[in-house]
Amino acid sequence: ACLDPSLPLVAMAKKGTYNGTFFGNFSSRLHGTPVRFGLLLGQEVENGLGDVLFAAATPPLDEEGDADAAPKDVASLLKSSSAGVSFSDWVVQHTSAVRKLLPAAMAPLGCFVVASEQAAKELAALLVPILRGFPEPLVLSIDPSTRKSSFWQLSVGAKPALRPAQMKADSYKDYLLLWSVVNVDVFVQETYSPDANIDDLATEVSRVVAESLKSCVVTMASDTGVPQVVELASESLLVETVTPKECHQLKVSFLRPGSVLRAGDGPVRQRCVLTSSALLLRRNIELRRAVAQLMEEIASSSAERLRLALEECEKPGRFLNLPWRGLFSPEDLQFPLWLGDYLMPDESHAAAKERLGQLLGVQEEALEQAPDFLDEHKLLTAHVGTYGPEPGSDRAQGKAPKASTSGSSGRSGSSGVPVALTTCVAMVVLILAVAIPKML
Repeated sequence: ACLDPSLPLVAMAKKGTYNGTFFGNFSSRLHGTPVRFGLLLGQEVENGLGDVLFAAATPPLDEEGDADAAPKDVASLLKSSSAGVSFSDWVVQHTSAVRKLLPAAMAPLGCFVVASEQAAKELAALLVPILRGFPEPLVLSIDPSTRKSSFWQLSVGAKPALRPAQMKADSYKDYLLLWSVVNVDVFVQETYSPDANIDDLATEVSRVVAESLKSCVVTMASDTGVPQVVELASESLLVETVTPKECHQLKVSFLRPGSVLRAGDGPVRQRCVLTSSALLLRRNIELRRAVAQLMEEIASSSAERLRLALEECEKPGRFLNLPWRGLFSPEDLQFPLWLGDYLMPDESHAAAKERLGQLLGVQEEALEQAPDFLDEHKLLTAHVGTYGPEPGSDRAQGKAPKASTSGSSGRSGSSGVPVALTTCVAMVVLILAVAIPKML
């Protein structure tokens, strides 16, 4: 049949899904709490509204303020401010902080408001500054009286409005977790200045790491299976490779022949172990796209670690303390979604757990720590002389560590070697090297 050119073409309405297990009782969990606003987190979907997996309540703008004077409804909350900071700006900051916690392919998709459907519709203009820039901004309204939940799509045009969104509950039973552990060596010039453009340096590191990963041979393997080489030029689907539905986890390895790939010159080597993961909700995705998600996270994580290290550097010197990442997953999810907080070498998992609890709006007891194969701190301490004491050292014998005489700005409580040289673990299958341009 031919289309009548005289008839207007009607675009198909976009659809999305939400985690029925999490949001099935979300309104009941919010009932009786002061929470009125938060973020919707999930995965963006091409030509769709996305997959909403869980939510994170936005922390109070003034935690030490009078609880009785706090806004009681979400409209007043969105208009409020404290110490010169508007609530809208506060949410933008919260969004940026949460975005850094998310694993590959995860992103903020919108927000939830505790309000009736009619009250939610009247919030459209107030939500525009918060959700501007979101590809398909979603809003979940939760009626405080009836506990009815409704999904809306925000139109940010000349006349902002909330329109019903076609969202379907899903359990994501065929999920698959891809994970990888890699070692990245960052070569730094001996003389650098903290006044240098940190963003440019981090961007360059991200670019070099991404290019290095593309030159590797990529393999995938289940817990009991034989590693299979992934042809990055192939359009084969993940479902064609991973046939057993009971398999929910694959290890991705990036292999390269020869010694360390060294991009440029630099006498000081900064080494760190990076863990990365990508949660795939469906298996009808191309293998190369799935691997690309991991590659993107590894590259961006390398850049973020360097950025944090440079920001923490108080004076010019030879060494940088590259942070590690503590991973946790909300226990009320039916799949492993490992969220990570960056920690400096003298911090522990407890610090990450506390910050994650604050940013996600959950109790610390509701966060599950990642297993050993994704625990960067355990991988690091397993290497003698890095974070663990060297054999025969004072720490190994239970004595207090001696002060460092190397002249570098190391941290206390570490081994006698320069602590910023976060050495690699022998079991890691990839060694990348990135050179930072000389900063004078």
